[in-house]
Amino acid sequence: MIRTLLLAILALAAGAAAAYYLHDETGYVLISVHGWIVETSVLGFVLGLTLVIGTLWVLLRLFVGGLRLPQRMRDVLARRRRERAQASFEAGLLHLLEGDWKRAEIELVRRAADHHAAHLNYLAAARAAQRLGAGDRRDHYLGLAARLAPEIERATLLTQAELQLERREFAAARETALRLRALDPRQPYAVELLAEALYELAEWESLRRLLLEDIARQALTEVRWRQMFERALIERLRVAEADARLDQLKALWDATPRECRTWPALRLQYARSLARLNAQAEAMALAADTLAREWDAGLATLYGELEAADALTQLATIEEWLTRYGERPELLVGAGRACLRNRLWGKARSYLEAVVRVAPSPAAYLELARVCEQTQNPEEAHQFYRRGLEIAAQG
Repeated sequence: MIRTLLLAILALAAGAAAAYYLHDETGYVLISVHGWIVETSVLGFVLGLTLVIGTLWVLLRLFVGGLRLPQRMRDVLARRRRERAQASFEAGLLHLLEGDWKRAEIELVRRAADHHAAHLNYLAAARAAQRLGAGDRRDHYLGLAARLAPEIERATLLTQAELQLERREFAAARETALRLRALDPRQPYAVELLAEALYELAEWESLRRLLLEDIARQALTEVRWRQMFERALIERLRVAEADARLDQLKALWDATPRECRTWPALRLQYARSLARLNAQAEAMALAADTLAREWDAGLATLYGELEAADALTQLATIEEWLTRYGERPELLVGAGRACLRNRLWGKARSYLEAVVRVAPSPAAYLELARVCEQTQNPEEAHQFYRRGLEIAAQG
């Protein structure tokens, strides 16, 4: 439009200039064609020629515009469809963020076919369907997204695994996460999703192996990694213990990173499993080495429960810890048991009575009852048994 206006202004200016310069000298033009004779001035000829050319140009533009009109109409309609699709996509996302799952799903799917990134519509619609409890629709949308954009397979699988975990479909989530790892073993989020699925499925050995990979430390927070690895390894130690596989128990411990062996719960489980598989000396050595450096209530209790080959040395060790760590209930009970093994009845009773004064427990009353039995006091032993049972029942 602007270009046409400029051409018209230039034509008028040219005509005005010609009229100005030719007003004194009109000139003469004669044209004869097949018996037709046209006579005019130069100015008239120029103006007439300009008029004819202008008319032809306008007619040509109208003709070309008429030919292009259908395509232009199609382009306008397509642009309007795209604009409506984009507006619908944005509205759907807003409803999704606002928690209006039903309206979100409707908006995201309604004009998805006209959206330039329809796969994003379907991925978001899958999340809305998930919140509505429509698992079939969720999977349908994920399938549509995968077919429309095969190049975003990883994004589709990640979304699928995440939604499966939310719905507690752990076996399906594991398989989806494994497909993701086949595409990209170094994808951190795929590792996280796989770890969560294995944890919920109690597949402890697979989880333990996965968490030993470097990528697992990057994928999970330090707290979550420790929680998962500790649980997986404890469960594997228990399995080795139940199967009476001392070699397997030690192999698991040797394969554990050194910094993890200092975790109290893990260390205690290993020591208890050693003791139950007739490796009491190794269990006691682990407890003694640890307590020589730091306090560990679980290992102190275990050390006092086990019967050492040299009961006097065991008692001396516990008394040394009493000097270092103070009169802790775990050490007092352990000292009382060691005195019983050494037939030091009075000393055993002294330690155990000190426990029940500050922290009465079924274990302390049980050992006191045994002391009374050994010293021929059955009535008092009966009283201690009763008190221990009462505390156990209350707990």
